[in-house]
Amino acid sequence: MWKSDGWDAKFKLGLVTPHADIGPEAEAQAILAGHSATVHGARVDFSPMHPGGHIDDKIAHDPVLQFIQPEVIDQTVASLSSAPLDAIGLAFTSSSFKVGAAGENELLARLAHISHGVRLATTGTAAVAASQALQLERIAVMAPSWFDDELCEAGTAYFADQGLDVISVTPCGPEGGPQAITPAKMAGAIRGLVERTRARAVFVAGNGQRAVGAINQAERKLGVTVLTANQVLVWSCLQGSVIRGRIAGYGRLFASA
Repeated sequence: MWKSDGWDAKFKLGLVTPHADIGPEAEAQAILAGHSATVHGARVDFSPMHPGGHIDDKIAHDPVLQFIQPEVIDQTVASLSSAPLDAIGLAFTSSSFKVGAAGENELLARLAHISHGVRLATTGTAAVAASQALQLERIAVMAPSWFDDELCEAGTAYFADQGLDVISVTPCGPEGGPQAITPAKMAGAIRGLVERTRARAVFVAGNGQRAVGAINQAERKLGVTVLTANQVLVWSCLQGSVIRGRIAGYGRLFASA
């Protein structure tokens, strides 16, 4: 009997990530494990990230905008979407914050012309859709420690412009960069944020933050809904797939919406 080789997967997910970030692919693979799905990445140079997956203490804003410029992202999406994929997720939160909802819609409209009919989602649009689907209130956003206050303020405007009840956007994620974050540290940071803000829901922004492994425990112990960047992106990309309703262990989002 032939062994499974992945070619007949029921869902093929493409992800566009910063060049030194393994988080989006790792977390997507964890969520989709056992569900006849494969993950296929494409990388874009992002100067604040360095060999070994390290990142600057605070990322500059020019590279955030450069990530989604036509000469950069268009070629990447056109190339990745030439593969037989079901959806592509742009695993990069900060650009959504920086250009705002209107700019993000313009980006998606532009990319739709070159994506060969493959459905596209950004982390920002996925987070908004998930929050609306669950009718969340009093959402506290945990931005990564490498976001500065200006980028967090842009995040506040991004969500406010789309009518979400966001009570705070702060760079309160675990410190030390992506490689230093563990599920235990993330769970502790979520607990601290909920205690400070009395939030009823938390969105862990930043696709480089290791977070999906802490979702279930945080929801169970704190009694709040927890969304994370890579969780909502996978959820959004799975729209219309039977796989979405079969995923368990990664939060109320998959169980309820």
